[in-house]
Amino acid sequence: MQIGVRMGHIPASRRTVTMAIAVIAVITLSIAMLCGCGTARNTNQATDSGSGGKRLASSLQAYATQLLGQDSGMDPAQKATLRKAAWSRYITCVQDKGYPRPTLKTYSNGIQQPQGDVLPSDKADDLDYIQKKAKDLNACGIATVDSVDALYMAQVGNPNLYASHGEGAVDCLKRAGLVPKSYTVEQYEKEANAMGHAAPGETVNTTYDMKKPEVLACLAANGNVFMDR
Repeated sequence: MQIGVRMGHIPASRRTVTMAIAVIAVITLSIAMLCGCGTARNTNQATDSGSGGKRLASSLQAYATQLLGQDSGMDPAQKATLRKAAWSRYITCVQDKGYPRPTLKTYSNGIQQPQGDVLPSDKADDLDYIQKKAKDLNACGIATVDSVDALYMAQVGNPNLYASHGEGAVDCLKRAGLVPKSYTVEQYEKEANAMGHAAPGETVNTTYDMKKPEVLACLAANGNVFMDR
């Protein structure tokens, strides 16, 4: 597993196209730059840098209206059906563009992320192909799952709607009792940066236990991508 890949960073392995980054980065972008990485529909999230407690919306209902053009007055079964259909459309979109069927990783809080796939041997060094694939996957994400999944990520991992992924992650970890109450956003960003720049196989000591599914779930809900290898 590759730990702590930050949104918008491409792992060193040139043979792996990170679908997870391409898609989830769009989620961050597409929500008025969910993490400040791109453009999208009906969105207005601030970037992580200097967000200082800014919120995505005044409430989850307002956020749902912002993202989906409707309120969040659906029961859990309806929401699950909506997410399942959105991911199904995403998978179909990717395959229709000629790429392998993406494999989805599911976390303990229900969040899903596509995993990377191995490039054909004749495409491993083809930058044009790699860029086109990333662009195609982004387009599929925007057209199908981004807004629906962004709302779900907020509901399960960032209910206070922090615009900063760092603030959202720290809040999630604290609410779950996974870090001390004294844990700060500055500590989180320092540890996340260390993980994002760690060499393959390198272990980075963190305040939270990366072996706990609840930790991975909190981080996945707040701008982190993890890939099994």
